[in-house]
Amino acid sequence: MSAAELVYGEPLQVPGELMVPAAPKVEASFIQQLCRHMDQLRLTPAARHASPTTFIHKDLQDSTQVFLRQDAICHPLEPPYSGLHKVIAHTDKTFKTVVRGQQVTVSAD
Repeated sequence: MSAAELVYGEPLQVPGELMVPAAPKVEASFIQQLCRHMDQLRLTPAARHASPTTFIHKDLQDSTQVFLRQDAICHPLEPPYSGLHKVIAHTDKTFKTVVRGQQVTVSAD
């Protein structure tokens, strides 16, 4: 059945077909069964097969100073990175740095 048949209960007719006798109507019980079946369908949750990995250069783990990207809108000729900032400690994904005299934890992603 088409979407129009489900909505209107009968097939749509082109103006030239208006003069021809219509085809027999679909039984109401079939439409009710179809509607009940469609109401019982549930979406399957999307699967995330792999989490995206971010490239982190191997020398970054040994670095003592880093540049930090500024995600704000930059004015013309303004650098997109600030730094060099001293690295106090780091893990696989984060760095503790000193920015303007305060300790800040930043993500390597």
